[in-house]
Amino acid sequence: MSVGMVKIRELAGWGLDDYEYRAQVFAHEKLAEAKLLVAGRPTFEQPSVLSATPETTLGDMLAVHAGRPDLLAEMSGLSWSLGIVDLRFLIAFQRRLTFRSEAPPLSIPAGNDWPALIALSFGSAKPIECELIHDRSTRTVTIRSSNPNLHIRTTNDAASPLSIQNSGPFFEVACFQDRWFLRDGYHRAYDLMRAGVFEVPAVVIQVSNLEDLGAAQPWFFPEEVLFSETPPRVADFLNDDLVIEYERPPLIKTLRITLEETLGPATPIGEPS
Repeated sequence: MSVGMVKIRELAGWGLDDYEYRAQVFAHEKLAEAKLLVAGRPTFEQPSVLSATPETTLGDMLAVHAGRPDLLAEMSGLSWSLGIVDLRFLIAFQRRLTFRSEAPPLSIPAGNDWPALIALSFGSAKPIECELIHDRSTRTVTIRSSNPNLHIRTTNDAASPLSIQNSGPFFEVACFQDRWFLRDGYHRAYDLMRAGVFEVPAVVIQVSNLEDLGAAQPWFFPEEVLFSETPPRVADFLNDDLVIEYERPPLIKTLRITLEETLGPATPIGEPS
């Protein structure tokens, strides 16, 4: 990998989106062959991704994490539980995985080391790393970070109604319209499956729309692909015949908040003034 660049591993058998950072150097034969491989697959029939909890004590270990405040906040408003899932059968809505050369390699536990697998699936929250810029002339706060998962969330605290957050540290799968998807944890899933570890602890979520699934962004696979007869699977990231690789520069995510104050006649909250 070139110094300062990041490597992209992208699923190519389902067509490519309009991605400005993709190098336009791929042989049409590679893309055509990937599409042919997908078209030749049998109609997708997804077995149950849920595995039986192998030990009584494992349920107790999972229960310790079920009450974590950060997990409860992340899952607020959703129907969820904790369990063991099989990564091989999950559908992928992400098109791309990003690999940074400076990132330390992930330590993969053995397939039967449940305490270590739980620690991997329910890790500690990552620290917030960002640059804050306050422009008093425009009353704008700008937040810049190399973390693409940084986002702003509203809170129920009137003194601090906005909170800067990372994506949760939890391994998450979700069921939507009777299909099971990997919701969060794509890089860990890739490393686990490369090491031959397929059953992992996860948050198991039932959702009723693409927004709660997390697949509503335009850079993910569209709904017609996810519910096609041959949808992309998380395991397909390991298949070199279905993947293209290239490098791009690292990107910076920017969030801006503009402060505005107004005075007007008092009206009940929620009604237009």
